Amino acid sequence: MLYFIVTTSLPENSQTSRKIQYINGIKKLRKQIKKLNIKNYKMIIVENNGNSDTFLNKFGCLNYYTNNNFLKTQNKGVKELKDILDCITHFEIKDTDFIVKMTGRYVLNDDSEFMNVIKDTSCDCVIKYGSYSNPFDCFSCNDCITGLIGMRCKYVKKIEFPIGVDCVEWNWAKATKLIDDKKIHMVDKLGISICPGCDTYFDV
Repeated sequence: MLYFIVTTSLPENSQTSRKIQYINGIKKLRKQIKKLNIKNYKMIIVENNGNSDTFLNKFGCLNYYTNNNFLKTQNKGVKELKDILDCITHFEIKDTDFIVKMTGRYVLNDDSEFMNVIKDTSCDCVIKYGSYSNPFDCFSCNDCITGLIGMRCKYVKKIEFPIGVDCVEWNWAKATKLIDDKKIHMVDKLGISICPGCDTYFDV
């Protein structure tokens, strides 16, 4: 089974622009899944402010609400990883299932290399190593882009929570060291427009 876990966060002071970003990102993901005729999948939208009455329920996907945004940490990576691990437990996702984690505000490109790979992949990981500002094409990199990443569930469960202000991306990359290099597909480009920490989009 292929699981798409789309991460969202709608605090009380959410701006209209953030909601529009989520609508655009989720709609495009659903469109791409249909376009590529991906079968045997489930799409989960996870939101971490605990309010189960939101516009996210209108997408016809599985919805899961947590309170993880209230965890006593300023590290957003901790909260997001907890959301994903809680989804795995709640929906009883199996170790052999493949998980695609996508940040809900980001928007897939029409010709996304990542999506074309995961539609029928037998790999244990589909990834772009390096940061969005400094991408890499080698297994030795200790960083990766997590706005869109795919990994077999049993390895996602081994990702460690970041300590202090450490980046959670480092721990996703660290988890890939447990995977045979032959089972990792490194994309040239993910094929997604991202806007980390801002409203300005650019492709990676």
